[in-house]
Amino acid sequence: MSHSPSEENYLKSIYKLLEQGRNRVTTNELGRILHTKAPSVTDMIKKLHKKGYVEYTPYYGVSFTEKGRLRAKEIVRKHRLWETFLVETLQLPCETVHDIAEQLEHVHSEELIDALDRFLNHPETDPHGQFIPKK
Repeated sequence: MSHSPSEENYLKSIYKLLEQGRNRVTTNELGRILHTKAPSVTDMIKKLHKKGYVEYTPYYGVSFTEKGRLRAKEIVRKHRLWETFLVETLQLPCETVHDIAEQLEHVHSEELIDALDRFLNHPETDPHGQFIPKK
């Protein structure tokens, strides 16, 4: 199933908030992070819920289904591998790679990402010190 970059950005943002040790994310938090108004956030959350990626209870927040957690983990993995590649191999400044990795994370070639991981010798953290999820 294909995913729009917007859907992937929502999944990644939910993942990053849940990575901080919480169980649920509010639509207000997502709106703040994604610079999006609450009604648009709610619409996307409903869409992700319908696709089976999140559990959503109005006024209570969002959490992942197993399917959603695995998909978000893939996106975060790609983003952090790309950041690592851009800094370590292309020697771009660490503070400039996030926006480039934002574009590259939407490449849907599992073969490419696996090759990138091997090329980088399976790094555990990205240049910012964040854990890179394993496949």
